[in-house]
Amino acid sequence: MVPINGFLSIDKPAGWTSQDVVSWVRKHFGIKKAGHTGTLDPMATGVLLLCLGAYTRLSSYITDGDKQYHAVVRLGITTDSLDADGVITSRSRDIPTDYAQVQAAVAEFKGEIAQIPPMYSAIRMGGRRLYELARKGIEVERPARKVCVHKLDIAAYAPPLLHLRVHCSKGTYIRSLADDIGKWLGCGAHLSTLRRTAVGCVELGQCVAIYELERAECISDVLLNPHAVLSHLSSVCLTEVQQGRFLNGNPVTDMLLDVQDIVKVQNSRGILLGLGHIVEGVLKPIRVLQN
Repeated sequence: MVPINGFLSIDKPAGWTSQDVVSWVRKHFGIKKAGHTGTLDPMATGVLLLCLGAYTRLSSYITDGDKQYHAVVRLGITTDSLDADGVITSRSRDIPTDYAQVQAAVAEFKGEIAQIPPMYSAIRMGGRRLYELARKGIEVERPARKVCVHKLDIAAYAPPLLHLRVHCSKGTYIRSLADDIGKWLGCGAHLSTLRRTAVGCVELGQCVAIYELERAECISDVLLNPHAVLSHLSSVCLTEVQQGRFLNGNPVTDMLLDVQDIVKVQNSRGILLGLGHIVEGVLKPIRVLQN
């Protein structure tokens, strides 16, 4: 069997966990190694980018990228999980009708903010996942984490529903963002629906649905161009001799580039060989895809 290596972007359906999608792809196409580049909660839909085969070695260089979402926040109701899947913990009728007040609340959460992760999350504390403790009714103190909300715009406001467009850094919890906005407004809130619209350079329009994959004759037909997925990185092209050194894990000297950063490495045919780090004209392999 020919190994399958590449990037696959799926429009995750509601009700599936991210791992459900990975497991389905592995079983359906007979792939041994596969993983996603950022969890989506079961209720959420949208871009779930998978790394297949040797490309799993590159996952961390995508996971660290920004994410974009369309979120619908329901004001006036809070839940224990901070989203629509949770148990209602409070209700309020004091939902603001003043658009300017809502704008002011949203503006408070732009830029670098300190965010407390929700109890229903996969973060480990004391060797236990937080969601495991939450299911037992145990709540523990969680240290705030710095995240960056690059853009936070109101797409529409029809009380009690607040539609938001979010562009944020890795590690940002949109559920916590919804809860914090509700607290600022004094009426409480939870995340009603969530759709991820982009992971790094990969957007919804590049995704395939599960039903489309079921009909696909060959998974290679729906894999993304790896250079497009890694378009945030500069590219270097190696000669045949240089390629041999790189694939064997050896440094490549005399790189005539004024770059001191991580780069994607390709051969003369445009085939991605891996990632490297150039410092003072020397290319050192970081991740090698073919050897």
